[in-house]
Amino acid sequence: MKSSANSTISRTGSVLEGAKYGFGLGYMSSVIIIAGGQLLLGNTLAAVSEVATAAALSNPMAMTCAAVGAIYFGWNALSDQERESILEKLSEGVQVGKELIKSVFAYVINWFKSVNDSVFLKELKDDIRDVAVIFHKSLSDVTKSAADTADEIFKTVSETASKIGDGVKDAVKTVRDKVKSKSNDS
Repeated sequence: MKSSANSTISRTGSVLEGAKYGFGLGYMSSVIIIAGGQLLLGNTLAAVSEVATAAALSNPMAMTCAAVGAIYFGWNALSDQERESILEKLSEGVQVGKELIKSVFAYVINWFKSVNDSVFLKELKDDIRDVAVIFHKSLSDVTKSAADTADEIFKTVSETASKIGDGVKDAVKTVRDKVKSKSNDS
């Protein structure tokens, strides 16, 4: 991933590699990050549906970027109880301690904070948005951000208004065409 021309994928690869070598856990740190991020995205990891599996297999890079981004944008947005629930599931699933998981997550969050690149963070949110929908969630469900909620509401209202506007325009056009047709007949 690190050698990808796509900067989001490349940076995500750098995070995973840094965790791999920094914690001395090999690929286990990547498993902790990806599985934890997927839990934040809404994947229960218990029984992944065929649709989600197909989506993950069709674009594993986006799924990985979204999982890593979900930790950055979503971990601190959770309540203590929600964080504890994720730590329980993850600790049981990967057979490591909760404190280690929290340390790995802290590494991811601090790494992203150090990047401070708005284009990169926007692309990461786009990946989260695209993947979260697979698990019947939205970006704002993951980030719990009022700004993300407002953006989603604005997008929905804009799309609805556009559809209504198009419908009204089509109805007016139909009436116009009928009136023109009748006036040409006389």
